[in-house]
Amino acid sequence: MPGIARRKYDGETIRIHKKLKQPLYLIAEILPYEYDEKLLLSFFMELYPFEWKEIVERCKVFQEKDKFLKSHGKKTRYKSPSPESFFYHIPVVRNILSDNYKKKHKECYVEAERGEKYQHFKQKRSNKIQQKNAQVNSFTDLMQEVEPYYVDVLIVAYHQKGITTEGKIEILKEMGKFICPKTIEFFYKINDAERNNQIRRTAFFHLQKSGHYAKLRKSFKGKKKSYMTETTKFDMTPTDLVARLEKDTIQCKKRFGVFISHSFKDAELVKQVISILNKQGLTCYCDWSSDNDFLKRSLVSDYTKEVLKKRIEQSDKLLFLRTENSMNGTTVNSPWIELELLHCQTLGKPIYCVDLLDDKVTLPYIFVKQDIKNKNISWEVKDE
Repeated sequence: MPGIARRKYDGETIRIHKKLKQPLYLIAEILPYEYDEKLLLSFFMELYPFEWKEIVERCKVFQEKDKFLKSHGKKTRYKSPSPESFFYHIPVVRNILSDNYKKKHKECYVEAERGEKYQHFKQKRSNKIQQKNAQVNSFTDLMQEVEPYYVDVLIVAYHQKGITTEGKIEILKEMGKFICPKTIEFFYKINDAERNNQIRRTAFFHLQKSGHYAKLRKSFKGKKKSYMTETTKFDMTPTDLVARLEKDTIQCKKRFGVFISHSFKDAELVKQVISILNKQGLTCYCDWSSDNDFLKRSLVSDYTKEVLKKRIEQSDKLLFLRTENSMNGTTVNSPWIELELLHCQTLGKPIYCVDLLDDKVTLPYIFVKQDIKNKNISWEVKDE
């Protein structure tokens, strides 16, 4: 088995070398008259940032694998080099850095042509990079960049004996709502070791679409147990979530720093607020992102109300976004917001308010200092 794993690693290395052959020779055409290995690498990092990120993450993944083997008294298997060393040992890179190649480069070099080629190629690559960034941002748009309070609970629950395929998919969906070292490491481990095809592919596609290095492991050989081929659609409703909240499930273990009470029309504002609060280390609850697997607008019912009440109970505090969409004077524009505010008051929890109307209306909330444009929310009481 170790020999097979090493051969697969070497095979992937060769494929990466081949994939980078054309990009590297394109870069060689825009190098200045004099260049060295560091300059070549800097051009590659600038013009092919995702390819460089793949190299960096791949090296780290296999270094961690060797570290794990060593900690268990076994021989290291991959001996993965540093990203820089990996780059410098690519055959095309060694060729471009050879004296003979540099000599030919100087013989054909024309500064004016080089400058024009560089600008054209840089613009072309910039468009490609923007497209890739747009794809990644689209996939990660609703993910919170913070470590959730309950991440360890989810990991333990995943490995509990008797957990179903549906249960594992639910945990993957919950972990996929956050971007932090623990969740990324979790997806890598599932992609490596999980024997159920659907679950393993879910982890792989999450990593890939998030812009991370990932290699899809093929189906395990040998006789397949029924568990390995089980699938689930995971087509959930508010009723399903309420049922989970009434039992001792992972949904009961969740905790949030802030419950965001808002108008759906302020979706972009909500994203900005969550991003600001994540940087403060706060996990936020927003119904259409935090519970999007269960709460569907086409299935709104009394069960939805029960879910929102429970999520407020699981939150330390509520933050009301007061805008023209959510409130007119002292009148709340949405029965959902009114429900959330009243339930929070019933629980005796603090209600904080980001006031974007600033119309001097007196309300029984704690108005906080904020500057959304400059990405700042302070929990200090706003001066009257």
